Amino acid sequence: METLEELSAILKVKECDLRENLLIQCQYAVDRGIHSGGAESAIIPMMALYYGDIIRYDIQHPASPAQDIFILSKGHAIAALAAIYADLGFFAREHLKNSRSWGSLVRGHPGPVIPGVPVATGPLGQGISVACGYGLKNKEEGGFDVYCLVGDGELQEGSCWEGIQFAGEYHLDNLCLLIDRNNGQSDNTQKLFLSADTLNERLSAFGFRVMETESSNIPRLLECLRDFKRLPRDSRPVAIICETIKGFGAYSLTGGKHKASFTGEEFTGERILLTHARHNRIQKLNRFEGSLIKKMAEKFGYQIKNDPDGNILDLITQEHPVPIKRAVPRDKALRYDASKLPQLEKGKSYGATEIAAGFAAAFAIDPRFYTIDADLSNVSGLYTGTNRTNRYHALNVGIAECNMMCMAEALAAAGAHVWVSTFGPFFNWQAFRRIAIGYQERKEVIESTKGWLSKGHNLDITFLSTASNLDTTVNGATHMSNDDCFVISSIAHVKVIDTCCPRQFLAAARWIAQGNRGLVYLRVMRNPSPALYDETYEFEYAKAYYLQEEKNHQALIVSSGHAVLESLSAAELLTTEGIPVSVADMPSYDGDFLRDAAKSGVFMVFVEQNNGLLFDLFSRDILKKNIPLRQNQVTALNVRDERDKLRFIQSGSYEQMIEALGLRAVDIVSVVRKLIQS
Repeated sequence: METLEELSAILKVKECDLRENLLIQCQYAVDRGIHSGGAESAIIPMMALYYGDIIRYDIQHPASPAQDIFILSKGHAIAALAAIYADLGFFAREHLKNSRSWGSLVRGHPGPVIPGVPVATGPLGQGISVACGYGLKNKEEGGFDVYCLVGDGELQEGSCWEGIQFAGEYHLDNLCLLIDRNNGQSDNTQKLFLSADTLNERLSAFGFRVMETESSNIPRLLECLRDFKRLPRDSRPVAIICETIKGFGAYSLTGGKHKASFTGEEFTGERILLTHARHNRIQKLNRFEGSLIKKMAEKFGYQIKNDPDGNILDLITQEHPVPIKRAVPRDKALRYDASKLPQLEKGKSYGATEIAAGFAAAFAIDPRFYTIDADLSNVSGLYTGTNRTNRYHALNVGIAECNMMCMAEALAAAGAHVWVSTFGPFFNWQAFRRIAIGYQERKEVIESTKGWLSKGHNLDITFLSTASNLDTTVNGATHMSNDDCFVISSIAHVKVIDTCCPRQFLAAARWIAQGNRGLVYLRVMRNPSPALYDETYEFEYAKAYYLQEEKNHQALIVSSGHAVLESLSAAELLTTEGIPVSVADMPSYDGDFLRDAAKSGVFMVFVEQNNGLLFDLFSRDILKKNIPLRQNQVTALNVRDERDKLRFIQSGSYEQMIEALGLRAVDIVSVVRKLIQS
């Protein structure tokens, strides 16, 4: 068996070949450049991981759960990952050309379009939290480890420390952080703006076992990785600090830049020097026993070229893309006893917290169901309910919303149904957007005939927004959910649902439990409210429901969430005046319903306790479809000011706010009456 000395010697040759793969990407990229500095310094730690018999991976079955997980948190180092994945055979080396271009496999950042890459990364500071999600699941199931490569500059992001704190607190001793400490960042490649000199002490304080090495010291680096892999675990996650410089391994100063485009002369110079180094390193292999080197060379995809005396002249790289097997489809429907769900009576009031606790307790009998809160489980009810049935899947990460969301992504990528919850304004938009990009890339791969993923392998995450619309009441403007639905609806692939009653909340949860619903932003009321629907009600996405339907109605009130209750009260008052009015509850946008209503000529009043999401979607819809409206046919009542300007909502009781904002039932009556009279 080879020693670290022999392994390190042949890995020094492999390093040259991987750096050539970096040059190929740079030379043939659509913009003739890559993020060189961080990719160059990351090559050796990643090479040691993949070629040092450390990480377990399955090239032919990249979606197999029976393997370790690698997360490249510093997404700008995609060129290093692509160099290794092409060499291993995850995809053909030809894909290294034309990188960073539209439709290419190797894009500006890593993502699930590349076989074996579980999540999209790029925005710094979130990969550690994703790794925590995988670490938690793998620790529960046993036997598999999680590796995450981060940069030292990246550790300036506060979200990194959310994940680091969680890993230490939950004793994720199957997690190994590889820290590429290249002492540079984008604006200053020679020095960090915030020093990482005490990184060892900081990580130790968070409960990590810390090892340090020069990144170029391959034997020591392999020794650190083997210590993590093979020594008895002591309940501490591991961090291996790999000391280097930005652009290490590149010969020209250009390679040390954050993003580099080499000139033709620089390409020539890099290749001459790389070839020279490779030749010298191959010659040094002749001091080892020949049969052992031959065995190792074949393992790493080389064919040996010898001289007549049997000395090694060259190692010839063999092109060996492996035929990727498509993942087995997943059945994502939760298995649970429907009789265990909350039993509701129409007209009776229930709080969203007790409803969530009830269905979470029922759903949690399925081991694929997880809930994660961020110190607001007393409002969501998810932790309480899940804890009744499966306390290991009821998680509370503390006040760390980014960590909560990124952990949910990892669990969902592994096949789980995950519910996360906080107040609407507290969801991390940066994490939301990155998760949605990963969802899109998974969707592309699933729909492709050649993709490595199949049906059921996209993300099922429900973002439960408690106390939506005006229901935060006296907590202050920073907690008020009047603009969250607008912000979240602008993120592609997210389904926004605004529920109006306990029955609808429960029905939406049952709809989600059927699986393959994707990224759902579910808004619920905080205080008890009456069930407006009976037990036969079933939720459908993008469908409106009449809660009051009058023949020959003179006006149609369109509403969602808490505003539906005020709309129904207004309709009742108008009925006593002899004005027939219908009320449509629209928890998610139903374009067909609204276009038909617009064409009928009926007066339409949109009543919303937010910035007017439904009205905004409708306005864009009718313009796009070129649907004519008669004068004053459509009116909107929402939280914008009298000049239709956006604003934030100050605290107060619910009654005070709807009076100040003109959203009481009597205000709706007044508007409808004026429309009819006009």
